Amino acid sequence: MPLKIFFVTDVHGSDAAFKKFVNALGVYGVNIGILLGDLSGKMINPIIEQPKKTYTCDFMGQHIVARTDDELAQLQKRIALTGNYYAVMTPEEMRGLMAEGKTIEGRIDAQVRKIHLGAGRIDELFVQLVVERLKKWDQFMTERLKDSGIKVFIAPGNDDPLEINQVLDSFSYAANADDRKVNVDGHEMITLSWSNPTPWDTPRECSEEELAKKIDALANQVESMEQAIFDFHVPPYGTQLDLAYKLSEDLVPSVNETVNVGSKAILEAIQKYQPLLGLHGHIHESRSVQRIGRTSCVNPGSEYSEGILRGVILTLDGGKVKNSQLTSG
Repeated sequence: MPLKIFFVTDVHGSDAAFKKFVNALGVYGVNIGILLGDLSGKMINPIIEQPKKTYTCDFMGQHIVARTDDELAQLQKRIALTGNYYAVMTPEEMRGLMAEGKTIEGRIDAQVRKIHLGAGRIDELFVQLVVERLKKWDQFMTERLKDSGIKVFIAPGNDDPLEINQVLDSFSYAANADDRKVNVDGHEMITLSWSNPTPWDTPRECSEEELAKKIDALANQVESMEQAIFDFHVPPYGTQLDLAYKLSEDLVPSVNETVNVGSKAILEAIQKYQPLLGLHGHIHESRSVQRIGRTSCVNPGSEYSEGILRGVILTLDGGKVKNSQLTSG
C-alpha cells in the first residue's frame, strides 16, 4: 500500500504556518507528517505598557498603539502569525534589557553590529518564549489529530536553541526524531538538525568533518539503505536545493546573485549511502526536487513570514518515490 508523506520545514515560529501544516495533513489525506526545523522564530517584538493601560509596539515599520484588551490580543496574534515573539513589559524593564548591550531585534542585527556578548536576560527571555509557543503547538496538534491515525515526526534545525530538545521529547502527539533512527511505516529515517558553518553563528553548527561523523554515526544504525530516509536539515552542496542569495560584508542579501551554501558532508553521505529519500530545508529560496544517483532529494522551501506554508507531498511505493508534489498555501 502506498505511503503518503507531507513534509514541511523552516516554519520559524509562525503560528499560521504551523497550524496550516497540522490542518493540511487531513486535507491531503497523508499517513505521515514530517516537520523538520527551524522551529524557532528570529526575534522578539516588545510591547511596552504605557500609563492608563495602553500599549505601544514597533512592528514591521509601524508604530502601533493598542488601547483595549481586544486590540492588544489582535496585535499579539499578528506578531505570532509572522513567527516573531511578543513580550509585554514596562519601559523600565525594556531599558534593563537594553542595558545588556545586546539587541532584542534578532540574530541578524546582532551579527551586523558584531555583538558577541555572553548570555543574558534577552537570551533567557527568547528561549522562554520559544518553549511557550512550542507547548501551545503541541496542545493544538494533539487536539486536532488525536483521533486521525496520522503519525507526525518533528525535529529542530540549526537555528533552534539546544534547550528545545527536551520540550520536543515531551510532546504528547508528535515524536521527536532528532539525532536518532525512527520507523516511518517500514522506512528507517535518521534525522540531523546540525549544519555546516553559517554567517549567523547559530546554536547547532559544526565543521564539515564533525558533520560527517554525526552522519556516519546515524547511518551505521540503518539496516536497509534502499528504503531509508535521510531527514537532514541542511541540503547537499552544489545542487538546486542549496542556492542562497549571496551576502555582502554587512550580511545584506543580493537581489539576483546566488551561491551554493549547503553541506559537502551531506552531499558525500548521500552519494555514499544512496538512501531512498533525502528531506532537506535550511535555504528558504531554494525550493526544488533533484535526484542524486538513486536518491530523490527535496527542499520544499519556506515563506513563513508571509503566513504561507510551502511543503511537498511524497508518495512512496514498491521501494520507489512514485510522486513528489510541491504545495503552497
